[in-house]
Amino acid sequence: MNFEKYIEKEITKEEALELTKLKGSELVELFAVANKIREKFCGNKIETCTITNAKSGKCSEDCKFCAQSEKYNTHIHTYPLKDIKVLEDECKTAIEHKSDRFAIVTSGKGIKKGTQDYEVIKKFAENMSKDIEVCCSIGLLDEDELQTLKDAGVSRFHSNLQTSIKSYKDIVATTHNVLDRIDTIKSAQKVGMKVCCGGIIGMGETWEDRIDMAFTCKELGVDAIPLNILNPIKGTPYGEREVLDACEILKTIAIFRLILKDKNIKVVAGRESILKDFMGSAFLAGANGLMIGGYLTINGRSIEDDFKFIENIKKLWEK
Repeated sequence: MNFEKYIEKEITKEEALELTKLKGSELVELFAVANKIREKFCGNKIETCTITNAKSGKCSEDCKFCAQSEKYNTHIHTYPLKDIKVLEDECKTAIEHKSDRFAIVTSGKGIKKGTQDYEVIKKFAENMSKDIEVCCSIGLLDEDELQTLKDAGVSRFHSNLQTSIKSYKDIVATTHNVLDRIDTIKSAQKVGMKVCCGGIIGMGETWEDRIDMAFTCKELGVDAIPLNILNPIKGTPYGEREVLDACEILKTIAIFRLILKDKNIKVVAGRESILKDFMGSAFLAGANGLMIGGYLTINGRSIEDDFKFIENIKKLWEK
């Protein structure tokens, strides 16, 4: 197949679905072209972000993959919003490690304006945004709430689609719908924020679901796409799922790159525990971003190891 044409040509949904059938040497060719597209449209920069699980557990939502829902017995450590000094100290550590972004992530449907938690996050952004790009992933917010955070210094808002629009109801059954997330994304863009929006693969979705999610991200014009790989957590409805194999994960990354040519595609949760020895291959198949310093309820590698990894990837890119 002539994959090189996709360096310049926009790929259609039908063409992307055809690529999901590739195997063997053709798959290796696809990875190589995805890497060329990454280089042409994004250069050789790997964007790093650090998050803090600022408020953990007791979430009212019923997302079937999530350890933080109060509806499942997952035995995670739960706590209210961290003190602002703790958040600032964590952020300063991220700055010392030269992370590009620092994100406040909270459990729950949304941190609403007028609450003490909202005011703490607003003050944090005012204090720290002069030193690092500040991001938030704090649930479903309206335009006024987002404008206030933007004015305080929050530059990017995060809200995942998780999967395709048509299949969202299969993973979040009753507590909210995907249009609530899309409304938040559009409101964030309207006030001038960048948006980070992706999802999780390995939840039993079809290839069509993945392709639809990628095209929805493209249509929404989001800036960064985090791809999480489901790490089944006991106690959740998805706790017994088999993990994806490395080949399928790499194929997903490559196809996302062909669809989302100039966007930051981040390999997030699952890159260490599931990709393992193939983790570097993700960055030769189209990825150009990663989260360092751990995830929400699962630890990652040491920051030192991640930066050694980043330097090695850059050397490969530049050869």
